[in-house]
Amino acid sequence: MKTSFSSTHSIQTTLLQTMARAQNDLAKANKEVTTGVYADLGAELGAKTSRSLDLSRDMLRIESQMTTNSVATQRLTSSEEALSQLADIGQAVMDSLVGLSGSSTTLDVARGTISSALSTFTDVANTSVSGEYLFSGTNSDVKPMISYEEDGVLSQAIDDFRVAGGYPAPADMTAGEMETFLTDLRTQFNDDAFWSTNVSQSSNANISTRISPTEVVETSTNANSEGFRSFVFASVISAKFLTNDVPEQTRRAVTDSATNAIGKAISGVNDQRSQIGLSTERVSKATVSLADQKAIIETHINELQGVDVYEASTRVSALQSLLEASYTLTSRIQQLSLVNYL
Repeated sequence: MKTSFSSTHSIQTTLLQTMARAQNDLAKANKEVTTGVYADLGAELGAKTSRSLDLSRDMLRIESQMTTNSVATQRLTSSEEALSQLADIGQAVMDSLVGLSGSSTTLDVARGTISSALSTFTDVANTSVSGEYLFSGTNSDVKPMISYEEDGVLSQAIDDFRVAGGYPAPADMTAGEMETFLTDLRTQFNDDAFWSTNVSQSSNANISTRISPTEVVETSTNANSEGFRSFVFASVISAKFLTNDVPEQTRRAVTDSATNAIGKAISGVNDQRSQIGLSTERVSKATVSLADQKAIIETHINELQGVDVYEASTRVSALQSLLEASYTLTSRIQQLSLVNYL
C-alpha cells in the first residue's frame, strides 16, 4: 500500500496560480464590459484581425474627413452671414444715394452715412474665424482690406491718378469731365495691381477643400470680387466728391456713377452668397453620406469585435466569487500549524 501526501505549500502554490489566472481573466472581462469589444482582438478574431484593422482604418479616415467638413462648414456659414451683412450695408448706401437731394444738410448726412458704411463694410470684410480671415482667399492669415480712413493710401492714390491724368480739381470739373474721370478711375479699380496695392491684400484664389474621396469644392471667397470693388468705388467717390464745393451738375455725375456701382456691388455680393450657399449644400450632402458610411462600418466592426456585455458581466461576477473563495482558502491554509495540535 502506497500513501501520498499533500503539503500546505503545494496547495497554496496551486491557489496562487489559480488566483493569478483569475485576476488576469477578471481584468480582461472588466475591459470587455467597459469597452464592449474583445480585450485581445488577435486571439479572438484570428484570421479576421486584418479585416477588423481595415475597417478601423476606414473609420478613422471617415472621422477625419467629417472633422475637415465641419471646419469647412463653419467657414462657409460664417462667410454667408458676413456677406448678408455686406449686402445690407450696400443697400444702406443705395438708399442714401437715391435719397440725395443736393442740399447742404443732406450732402453732409449722406456723406457721413456712406463713410460710416464703408468703415463697417471694411470691418465685416476683415472678419476672422478660428484665426482665419474669411475674405482673404488662400491668404487666410492676412487681413484682406486696408482701412480707407485710417491708412489713407487709397485716397492719395486717387488724387495721384487724377493729377497724373491731367484732370482739374473736383471743384473745377464739369459734369462731363467728372464722368470721364470716374470712368477712367473705375478702370483702375478693376486693375489688380491698383486694387492690391491700395485696397485689398486678399488672394484671387479661394480655399479648396476635399469633402469626400472624389469631391473637391471651394469653401471660401475673397475680397477681390466685383461686389467688393464696386462697393469701395461707390463709397469712396461719394465720400470724396459729394462735397459743397463741387458744382451741383458735377455732383449729379458722381451720384449717378456711385448709384450704378453700388447696384453692381449688391448684385456681386449676392452672387458670392449664392456660390457659398451651393458649396455649403455640397459639403452638407457629403457629410451625410460619410455619416451613413460610418454607420455601416460601425455595424461591421461591432459584429467582428463586439462581445456579449451581459455574458462578460456574468464572467466578472463568477471570477470575483472565485477570487474571494481563493483568498478565504489561502487565509485558512496560512493559519494551519502543527503547533496547534501539539
